Amino acid sequence: MEKYINDFINLAIGSGGWMILDRIYLRNRLESLIGEWQKENEEVEMPESMSSQEIVDKLLNVAIKNNKLDSQNKRDIEKLQSELMEFLTPPPSVVNALFSQHYDNLPHEATDYYHLLNINNGFIKSSFLRAEEIEMDNSNWVIQPNSWANIDENVCQQCFESEGFGVLKNRLKRIIRMNLKGESWGFSYEQTPLFHEHSQFFPEEHSQFEISRKLHETMLQLVEIYPHYFISFDPLKDKVKHHSSFFGGKKNLPLFKEEATHEFDIPGFVTVSAALVDWPLSVIRLKTTSKKNLLNSIEYLNLRWQQYSYPSLDILAKNESGEVTHSLIPIFRIEDNMYVADLILVDESVAFNRTVNYENLLADKFSIVDQLGVINIKEDFEINDRLKEIVAENILKQSVFKNTPEGETAFIRFVDTL
Repeated sequence: MEKYINDFINLAIGSGGWMILDRIYLRNRLESLIGEWQKENEEVEMPESMSSQEIVDKLLNVAIKNNKLDSQNKRDIEKLQSELMEFLTPPPSVVNALFSQHYDNLPHEATDYYHLLNINNGFIKSSFLRAEEIEMDNSNWVIQPNSWANIDENVCQQCFESEGFGVLKNRLKRIIRMNLKGESWGFSYEQTPLFHEHSQFFPEEHSQFEISRKLHETMLQLVEIYPHYFISFDPLKDKVKHHSSFFGGKKNLPLFKEEATHEFDIPGFVTVSAALVDWPLSVIRLKTTSKKNLLNSIEYLNLRWQQYSYPSLDILAKNESGEVTHSLIPIFRIEDNMYVADLILVDESVAFNRTVNYENLLADKFSIVDQLGVINIKEDFEINDRLKEIVAENILKQSVFKNTPEGETAFIRFVDTL
């Protein structure tokens, strides 16, 4: 046990929140939380290195043996676990200072530091469960079980006030501060990631986004700050939240690996290359070195899409109430010094909605991550042929222009109208 204690203290000091001088203090604090520990009389074979979670599990066992903790009380165990992990979590000012130091070297070095901190202190789940690749319309997709859980602490997860709040995971939360054109913004990782380095970017102000050019400008500013990440916006999640946010992460999602199938010109935007993407959903990819031209071309495409109908394929620009049903979901990233925007065409008509059976499978039904090629299902579902069929049916159902001869012809006809 002495080794576990020393390893834990070393991790705490290594996190940057403590110094060598604090070793005695840390030992005393640990003893007050878990009780006294006995030195082993016999040599016990122990692994060379253990993760922070494995060490904390050992400390929790000591607390149970010392009657500091009831082994049947799950919430008390989670509370003590968070209290122990807090030793591995420097205060926000220190985390932000260390992040800035790393960022001065390389942006990805800063996020590597921050991501590892969130893994070591247990704020985020460090790995996914079993994942399987499936082929859909000649594209490779990933299905992975995920133990997604809603946070039960009574605070908005996008508000800065959630930092350190309560007695569970949020006490370990640290938010990276950013100034985006005079506005205060935050960056944190998702506690239960749906893909690698699943991030959230949110304004300090508790408000909902209005889809606009300014919003797209902010997204592009974020990909300039974090050029190794993509940035997108989730309209499904925004409908159920009162505090809007962007999401992003590593640029290794299946959609980004797919090639263009049909290139076309957008009148008036000669510096912007445009193409359809070989993807089960309807996606247009734009590339350019000009941020201004990219924003202008997206505005133009969005306007034309909002006005476009193709009744024989159930594609209608407005519903019976006269409301616009068409929109674009932009996913921004930087590749080879060029701005890239993948635009998913959305039609909110019932014909393109997910089925209830499919949503019941999803770990987070308010996420569009499935449209990017990663399907997170609840961990108690087995990945079998029937589940794969339901997934494939629903992905194809969400596609506005189906990958059929008629659908492909209609898609090309739409871009020809530009």
